Amino acid sequence: MKKFLSMIATILILGSALYAAPSKSTSSTKKPAGSSTSKFTKGTFVNGTTGTGSARRWFFFNEGSIGSSYSWLGKSQYVSVDLGYSAYLRSIESVLGGMNFMIGTEVSAPIFIRPMVGSKSNILNDHRFLERNEFDGVAGGGLQLPIMMGFEYRGFYFVGFAGYTWLWMNDTYQSTTAGAHPTVKNMYDGVIYGGGIGYKVSNIVNIGIRYTGGSLTNRLEQLEPDAVLANDTISHITGRSVYDIPYHKISIFVSLIY
Repeated sequence: MKKFLSMIATILILGSALYAAPSKSTSSTKKPAGSSTSKFTKGTFVNGTTGTGSARRWFFFNEGSIGSSYSWLGKSQYVSVDLGYSAYLRSIESVLGGMNFMIGTEVSAPIFIRPMVGSKSNILNDHRFLERNEFDGVAGGGLQLPIMMGFEYRGFYFVGFAGYTWLWMNDTYQSTTAGAHPTVKNMYDGVIYGGGIGYKVSNIVNIGIRYTGGSLTNRLEQLEPDAVLANDTISHITGRSVYDIPYHKISIFVSLIY
């Protein structure tokens, strides 16, 4: 959690420093040129003092998105459907060679449809294969909360982000006897980071791709194995959570800007 807070503080400090000394405007009440703003959704945010010519003007955007991801979680892999919402500010004035600064946050929820071929357990001591076909519902779900910062130029943009994620998984394993396959409900969490690129079509539709990485912990206190597997979990044997499970995710998405 200390690493997470340090990442957030670093992002906010960089954002503040970048705009610590905005250029003065010759007219604090003059609207931006129509050619540079006519394509943007209505709604602006202003900070600074117009009387001293130090006002910094921003556009405020919301996005609702849907996409898909391929995730590597330790020894297992999953395909997911991702739903998300983001809110961010984009500067009207340009910086760094005509690019516009962006900063905001996002909430996304992956729904893990099924484990992929070759997926193995991260939490059982024999790391047996996961059952891919005969299981109830979905393989799991999650929540991702990053803070994002980046730049945009004529619709093209790149962002970096850091935050925290929680994954609630329902691992199913093949039964060695008659009856239902045994399961283990479990939870991962940890700090995440990453980046992405994309393109905004007339500030109406956003198409992008992102990479997310991190090192997660499978929590002992959230482990709920069926009785037949209770003595086979790594946490039962060691008496502690399972740490440093690598997490990587490649995502593609499309979102509506409003």
